[in-house]
This record gives sequence, C-alpha cells and structure tokens, in this order.
Amino acid sequence: MMKKFFAAILSIVLITGVSACGEKKDEGPDYADDEAMSVIAEGFNKRSALIDKLKGQGKDTSESKYFQQIIQTEIDNDKPLKARQFKDSKLQEQVIAYLNSLDDQLAVVKKYSSTSAESAEARSKAYDKRSTILKTFVDKYGLKVDSKYQDTLDDLVRNGNSVQEKNEADQTINGLIASAKFDKTEAEYGGYYTYSAVIENTSKINFSNVSLLLALYDTDGVKVEEAYANTSSWAAGEKVRFEAGSDVNAAQVKVSVSGYEVAK
Repeated sequence: MMKKFFAAILSIVLITGVSACGEKKDEGPDYADDEAMSVIAEGFNKRSALIDKLKGQGKDTSESKYFQQIIQTEIDNDKPLKARQFKDSKLQEQVIAYLNSLDDQLAVVKKYSSTSAESAEARSKAYDKRSTILKTFVDKYGLKVDSKYQDTLDDLVRNGNSVQEKNEADQTINGLIASAKFDKTEAEYGGYYTYSAVIENTSKINFSNVSLLLALYDTDGVKVEEAYANTSSWAAGEKVRFEAGSDVNAAQVKVSVSGYEVAK
C-alpha cells in the first residue's frame, strides 16, 4: 500500500512538472521602441532609392503619379508602426506624426497638379512638417540612414531646424504683443488720432523690420480701417514705441504681427 501511495504521489509531481515546463512564459508586450528608427530609416532608404531609380530611367518626378509612387513606398514600409505599442509615449507621438506627415504629402500630390499655385504652398507645408520630425528623430532618437542618402537627410534636417526656429520666433513675437495696449490720443486740431504703445522685447531674440497691424473697430464692432505701426529694429531687452495714425476714432484696437525678420 505504501509503495502504491508513493507511486501515486510521484506521478502527480511528474505531471505537474511537465505541465509547468510546457507553459509559455509571459514576456509582456512587444514594444516597438528599439525597432522604430530602423524601420523609419528603411522607409527613407527605399524612398530615396526609388527616386534615384526613376531619375535613372528618365522619369519626370514632377509628375503626380511618380510622386505618389515615391511617397507610397515609404508609407507601405512604415505603416506597421501605427499598430505597435511603445514604452516611450513621446516617441510614439512623433512616429504617428511622421506617418501622418507622409499621408499629408500623398494627399497633396493627389489633390493638386505640380504647376498650381496651391500645390507649391501645400507641398512646402507638408515638406516642412516631415523635415521637422526627421530632425527630432536624428537629434533625440539617433536616426541613421544609408551613407549614400545622408546628404538628403542632412538637407531635410537643416530645413527642419529653420522651420523650428521660425516657429519659435513666431511664438515669441506674438507673445510680446499679446498684452500690448494701444492708447489713443487726438490731435489738437481734431479729427486725427494717434495710436501708440510702448512694448518691451523681453525675449532673447533680436528682431528687425517689425510691422504690427492695428485693426480699428467702431462702437458697433465693425472693422473700419487697418493701420500699421513699424520699427526697423527691436533688440532683445529694448523698449520700442509703436505708433500709427488714422482719422478713425476707434472704440477698439486689435493688434497682430504683419511681418518681421530675425536680426543676425
């Protein structure tokens, strides 16, 4: 009886052990963080290679169908990333934004002919968006492409840097004038008004050729006229008096930036 008892116990132990060995260990989600940049690089390389191939065949890459083919090649390579999980949510945001920028480029070349005025603006916007994200991939996530396409990537990164600097300057100057209050004074002879405000450049950016647009509204909230207040230079830390004159006795003044340059 004892032998039978120990034999039964041994059988249970063996069965349990075999069952445990057969169980698959849960390794957790298959995150894409470590693969993302290599996938992006592969798509970039494929797109660049196709451009070279089409040029080598004498194809006119200004034609819409060739641009579509070129962009679609990168989209097809990268789109599996859209369904993947990431540990780094910021990286995931940038990857999704990049995939969306490719979709935007494809939509533009499908919608507009390459010679239309709308096409130039829309393509430039899509190009700027893609190049800005590629700059982030290079700077923060170490994106590397084939050496023969490095010059192409470098050009895109330089453009992305310019776009980034422009966006930062736009935010800065718009922030500087956001709280500006223009006072109104009437000329002694009457019927003419000066609108002025002293604004300090509290940023670290030196601006030049700054033009502010003053929209003048009457008591009914109707815009009656637009006037411009300008300065040739507005250095960091400098206070400037912006002035504009009009014969409109405005009840309200709304200010926006008409144009500016960043002084070098």
